[in-house]
Amino acid sequence: MMLLGVVRHAAVSYVPVVFFEWPYRDAQADMLSYWVVIFIRVFNLPVFFAIAGFFAAYLVETRGAQGFLRHRWSRIGVPFLVAWPLLGVTMFFIVPFAARFSTTPPNAAYSLAELTSSRALDHLFMHLWFLYHLMILCVAACALRPLAARIPAAVRARAMDLFERCVHRGGMAVLIPATGLVLYRMQSWAIDYYAGPFPAPRQLALYGLFFGFGWMLFRRRGALEGFKRPAWTLLAGGFLCFLAYRHFFEIGCPPRPDRTCPVAGEGHLAAVVFLALTMWCMAYGLIGLFLRYMDRPSPRWRYMADASYWIYIVHVPFVMLLPLLLASVPLPGILKLALVSVMAICLILVTYHYFVRATFIGKQLNGRRHPRGVT
Repeated sequence: MMLLGVVRHAAVSYVPVVFFEWPYRDAQADMLSYWVVIFIRVFNLPVFFAIAGFFAAYLVETRGAQGFLRHRWSRIGVPFLVAWPLLGVTMFFIVPFAARFSTTPPNAAYSLAELTSSRALDHLFMHLWFLYHLMILCVAACALRPLAARIPAAVRARAMDLFERCVHRGGMAVLIPATGLVLYRMQSWAIDYYAGPFPAPRQLALYGLFFGFGWMLFRRRGALEGFKRPAWTLLAGGFLCFLAYRHFFEIGCPPRPDRTCPVAGEGHLAAVVFLALTMWCMAYGLIGLFLRYMDRPSPRWRYMADASYWIYIVHVPFVMLLPLLLASVPLPGILKLALVSVMAICLILVTYHYFVRATFIGKQLNGRRHPRGVT
């Protein structure tokens, strides 16, 4: 999921529309790159938070609540506090530089003044906002545990047994309406973007729902086997639901009914339903896909898993500058996107291998200093 985040951010340079948070647009921008951005965004972070919830429950079980919070502070809080100001200073110079080469009209491009405007607060944490949200959810989970402990043990056991039985038999019938209720309150027909210090409750509720699902899934790990068989079917269904969601999204009506578009409420509801369907079908399908085909230890994939955290933290300057090298190359935008994604990941892997993996930075990110080789 972290590597898909690299692809999504690399694709923003090749979409034929202007994003406030992205200064450069390539001359060969195309709609295919635009679809890459929006498709990955639909499921990327929901799946990430579900996995985060699963392993959060594991850490609480093995380390206790206090040990869990110390571990999360070490692995998430410290990297966030160190990387955020360093990346902020870096981006302060890179963003205006990249904007100079953009095909975006000058009045829509980034400037130093815009970087210090009031709108900049919404982008304060940049792409690291998900770490900030994850820390909030971890603290919230620990705060809720004493309340859950007051529920009689027999009631809790029956509830978890019901979850295990229903997760593959009608479970989506509960998850989709719950997700839709949250999505309906978004300011657009999509997942609201906010990278500032005061996330809206609807954003935390959306990611908290997936986080909680992952947490409960760990408590009933026997249900994991049921994800494998329908994985491909669910992925195909998720993609079809995504197309239906985009159909309603592209109608162009405002997200709430008004006099100019009286059917907007109906369109919004349909978009929300298909968006929720897409999220859960993709989440179920991707979990099943990896359980089905990557269920054996692999030194190479273990290496990539360790490296992915570092790759994600530092990737934005790379995917913002590398497109400038290809600006005059007459290739379709989607091919440039593929080249930029591969080049960025490869270059960052070199920095990880020689300057991170076997150092104190690698210990902070991965828990221990690994040898430089693929082991």
